[in-house]
Amino acid sequence: MVKSNARAAKSPSKKPRAEPSQTGGKRSGRASRKAPATTASEARSSASDDGADELPSDALALKVPARVVWDKYPERTERLLDYLDAHQDVAIKLFRDSMQAAKVEGRSKLTTKSNKGAAYLQVAEGIFSVDENPAVRADFKSNPSKYSKAVDNYITNT
Repeated sequence: MVKSNARAAKSPSKKPRAEPSQTGGKRSGRASRKAPATTASEARSSASDDGADELPSDALALKVPARVVWDKYPERTERLLDYLDAHQDVAIKLFRDSMQAAKVEGRSKLTTKSNKGAAYLQVAEGIFSVDENPAVRADFKSNPSKYSKAVDNYITNT
């Protein structure tokens, strides 16, 4: 009996190569899917060319930061500390109650009924819902988990 080699019987198939487009990459031959980004200055220049009004100056002032900055804004740290002082239940959720402290104060140990994530969100709301920057306040309303994680990172790493 003679076995034929299945691999030898197949001929290598060649895929037709696509012609590289003018806008695409050199190797892929695909057109670039990224649309060119327009900056505020380009938008203003195109708006002025059309005869429309220019963008308001506060549109540039309401720039939302990509990440939450603590070092440049010590008032945020002050609001964090004030919030934790005013809301002892949240502070206990975050930093836990000790048996020793409970015994000294003559009370039972307090435990949390919710997770720390909810407590970080409460603290973030106490800090960023009253921020001086209206862009930060608006961004907090649209993306509270970003600020909750920032509070978590700040408390954990400080």
